[in-house]
Amino acid sequence: MSLNIHVFIATSKGLVAIQSITDLQDSALQSVITISGSTDLATISPSYHRFVQKSTGLIQSEFGVASFRANISRNIDVGSSWQLPFYLAHFIQANVILSSMQSAQAQHETVQLGQGSPAPGDVVLIATGQINTSSGKIEAVSHLPDKCITASAQIKLWMKKGILVEFFVPASGAQTSDWQQKTNVQQPAAFEHVKGVQHKLLPEVDCAMYPVIDTLQLKEHVAQLLPSSTAHGNQDKAEASIASIATGSSGSLNRLSDERMKGNKSVPKGLLPTATLRTSLTTKISAAKLRTASIIIAFLVIAVGAVYIMMNMSSVYPQTRFVTTTKSGLHCDANAVEQLTKVAQQYVSRIPSATLNGVCSMTLITAQKIPQVWLVADSKTLIELSSIAIDNELHWTVPLPQQQQVDREYILIVTERSLDLADLSALKSYLSRLEQAQKPSVEILAMFFSQIAVNPQYISHKLVAPDN
Repeated sequence: MSLNIHVFIATSKGLVAIQSITDLQDSALQSVITISGSTDLATISPSYHRFVQKSTGLIQSEFGVASFRANISRNIDVGSSWQLPFYLAHFIQANVILSSMQSAQAQHETVQLGQGSPAPGDVVLIATGQINTSSGKIEAVSHLPDKCITASAQIKLWMKKGILVEFFVPASGAQTSDWQQKTNVQQPAAFEHVKGVQHKLLPEVDCAMYPVIDTLQLKEHVAQLLPSSTAHGNQDKAEASIASIATGSSGSLNRLSDERMKGNKSVPKGLLPTATLRTSLTTKISAAKLRTASIIIAFLVIAVGAVYIMMNMSSVYPQTRFVTTTKSGLHCDANAVEQLTKVAQQYVSRIPSATLNGVCSMTLITAQKIPQVWLVADSKTLIELSSIAIDNELHWTVPLPQQQQVDREYILIVTERSLDLADLSALKSYLSRLEQAQKPSVEILAMFFSQIAVNPQYISHKLVAPDN
């Protein structure tokens, strides 16, 4: 099977597809951008060459020292906002090579850089942003509202066809002057008190944009879409290690990162209860009241969960366990220590925290009838965990975060029914609406799932950075 990922450049005149990237196998050649496979060079072609070059750019530094020929669907005259989508396309192209090598030896899903004509089941990544080639920071660009508006109709059409869409913008650009001016002009007075979250949303055209700070964060997010080289290279070892837990023998788990994200950022209506929305539009809630509301919501979630369990003793959660494998010395080897935590039969549970640089692997073990487990990261990334069936149980691999310099938190969502495409689209959009500094919490997720009549179990876990 092949996963087609299409990359589009968001411009104020509409979306421009990156149709292909070809390795010219010769670093002495100049990298070029041609238009639709013709001999016509795009106006930005010289700038692309500098973006690729090791001396002035970052593509050769990260993805190989060759030169490249790229094709785009139509010409781009000016600007540098094409840099972020081209970086994304090169990142995917690099994984195309890896997945092709892996599939030659085993039947694994491969990834393919799409040609700009998405079909149902494909993934579309839209981006705009300039990259600082020294620091990797993603810098602000202009005309974000216009780019959102011109892309909106096509995004909605793709969504209706079952195509998953993500729209990446610079985090620093989400509050540029032209964006604020556009939202201030179009936004009704009733929305003034929520201006803090409206920088990512236009009132009538919601692109559900995902703000990114730097290339590291971008790769960490997009990597969830791609077949992992570590996972495929160590599949047999991982299965053997997980099997050792089931038999009670010692041994470390290999890191398995075959998670797949199956969400996008559509524009669902009515995510919040009508009464709650009406109240929020007419009242400026103080910080103290917000904290009180959070406590009340948490209490209600726990109370409802307790009642549900009492009424349904055949719960799907009683056998749930969490296994953390940690180093006993400097390495993740046969001497690694396995710590098993029984997950309480309740709707909200917390796993004891662990130190990031000491963890080798993490695994959630559930009953076999659990169809899906989703991970919501503190970066608002949604990841579907992969599982292996052992002795009538499922062993779900929890991926370790790539960014480990700061404390990281995540929440596992265990549900007895699969989330469909509409649910995932709504959840992705809901997460995108959170303020940039706001991290997903059980209370926030419970507000969403109450609207789609799903009662999942929430398992939270904190990973502590080494220096903290």
